[in-house]
Amino acid sequence: RSEGISARKGKLYITDMDTIEKSNLNRQFLFRPWDISKCKSTVAAAAAKAINSDLNIIPHENRVGAETEGVYDDTFFEALDGVANALDNVEARTYIDRRCVYYRKPLIESGTLGTKCSVQVVIPHLTESYSSSQDPPEKSIPMCTLKNFPYQIEHTLQWARDTFEGLFAQQSQAIDSYLKDPADFVAKAAAGVGNQATETLETLKKNILTSRPKSFDDCIEWARNLWQELYTNSISQLLFNFPAEHKTTTGDAFWSGTKRCPHPLEFDVNNPMHLDFVIAAANLRAFIFSMEGSRNAEVIAAKASAMKVPDFVPRSGVTIDVSDAEMQARSNMGGGHGESVF
Repeated sequence: RSEGISARKGKLYITDMDTIEKSNLNRQFLFRPWDISKCKSTVAAAAAKAINSDLNIIPHENRVGAETEGVYDDTFFEALDGVANALDNVEARTYIDRRCVYYRKPLIESGTLGTKCSVQVVIPHLTESYSSSQDPPEKSIPMCTLKNFPYQIEHTLQWARDTFEGLFAQQSQAIDSYLKDPADFVAKAAAGVGNQATETLETLKKNILTSRPKSFDDCIEWARNLWQELYTNSISQLLFNFPAEHKTTTGDAFWSGTKRCPHPLEFDVNNPMHLDFVIAAANLRAFIFSMEGSRNAEVIAAKASAMKVPDFVPRSGVTIDVSDAEMQARSNMGGGHGESVF
């Protein structure tokens, strides 16, 4: 313990300009709920010191970059024996890498990028630097795979993220932009390609006129109908277009290979996953419209159970694009995108 790195005569400098948020608590072991809103580096230093009292750790609250080169100058870098990174963006990593190359300091580069994580050891005059090579760009997931034919957990995660962004971020931003400058918003929406302008304006009309919630009960109803649309109706429509026994033009089974035949769900208020979805969606909807929400599961369950949800009626003439190529071709013909199953 007393012979560890930075113990006794050594020094360990750490710096982070961010403060602790609640979401940070499930990703590490140094922060606790009572540390929320405090500086990350200061709290981490105190926690590490509690583990090893011989540790000589000095916390800073600075961003390392061109603007702080007066702090992290020649004297500072030349006194270092090595540098360890734990950064969440490539720009910051390449900056530190350049500084380490310039001052000939060893670097342990670690971090995450999307779903990938890595550790790279950089030794002056022996290994390549971090900036010497780059990972190949992430392969994008075809839109039709995300919306209609997922077959990997990454597809469902991306679909969930995109759906959340569309429902609770983009729509909120659209309402705010319209209220600030209606003419500018309409002009920008009209510049959209295909049927994008119509979809944007119709969604806005629903949010500020026809479907604007007047109470939290309205938010519960909206959330329950959203569940029905995402997990029952859209899947039923997909199977209406492509039944389980559907064949391709070559006579092969349509639902084969990476295309996995789905099945619509039936809402069960006693299923915690189903009810949690309604509770979360209702509260997010309420938050958008500055309304007080509720996390009383019993009350929300009772209201969701009492709702009369319209029966699904399949729609004829709905086009569901099977590939992005079909989607692009339809867009180029001026017909917009085919029906997207969410």
